[in-house]
Amino acid sequence: MGMKIPGITGSAVPPELVGARREPQAGTEARPENRGAATPEAVFSAEEVRRSAELLEQTFRLFNKKLRFSVNEEINRVVVKVLDAKTDKLIKEIPPAEIQRLIARIKETIGLLFDEQI
Repeated sequence: MGMKIPGITGSAVPPELVGARREPQAGTEARPENRGAATPEAVFSAEEVRRSAELLEQTFRLFNKKLRFSVNEEINRVVVKVLDAKTDKLIKEIPPAEIQRLIARIKETIGLLFDEQI
């Protein structure tokens, strides 16, 4: 059973995209218990990431937009490009190209200062 978006014909959103909403409980806070401790990063399989990317692409097609996912090897980050579906014109890039260049330059500068990784 898909979810219909008012005003958009044929807009059945796949049920996988509609998750159960979790309401915060009274007295709980949205911050980590141990402020000084590093929070563990979520680890996803390549298949889970691929499937999630496909679902996002399907959803954006409903709004006449295309998503293009890539990895910038220089900075080791995922880059998302939002494109107009009709013209393939770039609407937005996340993170922006300027930020990607800045991160690369910072990594290069750190590499000049330090030659060993612990």
